[in-house]
Amino acid sequence: MGNEMNELRYLDLKNALCEKIYEGIYKDGKKIPSERQLSTDYEVSRITVRKTLELMEKENLIVREVGNGTRVTLKNYGNANPLDVVALTAPSRNPFFANFIAEFQKQAWEKNTLLLYVEVPERATLEDCLYRLYTRNIRNVVVWQDDQTVDREKLLRLRSIGMNMVFFDADDALPYADAVFLDNVDAVKSLLKSVEFPGENYLYVGWDNRSISNVRKREAAFTENCPDGGVVRIPWRRDRKIEEESVKRVKKEIQKMPQGMIVCGAGEIAQRILESLWEMMSQEKKYIIGTIDDFDGSDRYPVKVCVQNLRESARKIYQRLEEQSELGSGWKAESYLIRGEIIK
Repeated sequence: MGNEMNELRYLDLKNALCEKIYEGIYKDGKKIPSERQLSTDYEVSRITVRKTLELMEKENLIVREVGNGTRVTLKNYGNANPLDVVALTAPSRNPFFANFIAEFQKQAWEKNTLLLYVEVPERATLEDCLYRLYTRNIRNVVVWQDDQTVDREKLLRLRSIGMNMVFFDADDALPYADAVFLDNVDAVKSLLKSVEFPGENYLYVGWDNRSISNVRKREAAFTENCPDGGVVRIPWRRDRKIEEESVKRVKKEIQKMPQGMIVCGAGEIAQRILESLWEMMSQEKKYIIGTIDDFDGSDRYPVKVCVQNLRESARKIYQRLEEQSELGSGWKAESYLIRGEIIK
């Protein structure tokens, strides 16, 4: 019983010090209190303090120098975490992400891994949610960032204290997490090439939230390939609802085109346009819709869809978690582009 209590004390102390590292109280390269001060502050023995610091030094969290104190050292390393549990976190769930969850669940099942889905609370930051998982000994996470911003400094602190992370559908977390996402440039080019008309006119309809990496990348790919094409930006909402006023603006731009292709940056946008404007578009029979990502009911319309290879994305994400665990200091964050496929 005494040994168990001692072990709990030094693990509790380690967790307390890691919390201060995560919160930025103990910054990279800065000294932490002396053994004597830690012993007093946390009411533990010097033996417990030494055991805690030995463990943290072994994990490359600190450097102890005789006569010069103990300093924090943040390291962008992979961590040797067993992959028995993986958490998949997101600020919300929609049909697209639900499909990804299903594919990743298959991958986890094959690898004998328990998958936990955790929705980030509305008022919580992404990093604080990940730290909460860390305190519950969940050290492997897959993150769907959606519209949340990323604090790279906090991601570095999370990695330093023991988290492995892969971001899906965004690369904002580089160089502190791997990124696996759709090849947006190829997706837009493939849609544009799927239908060719002489003297074709093009219109792009996408979200206006350019802090989302895929929103930026898809619009940029369109304007690069169609410099004379028009662009309409729809006000972003996390629930993906599109107001009637936005539909009217799209309709007005479409009617300026004698014929042409409307490229939608998301399936929800294509769905709303088709449901609202299909009668007008079908009567004139001179417009074609293309979209990135499928949507419910797409089979009712002659729409070109670039679908993501979610199975390959799930496989690559799991592979990167394995490599983070195995490579340690040899791991370096990388981006992996997954090509989509045009259907219909």
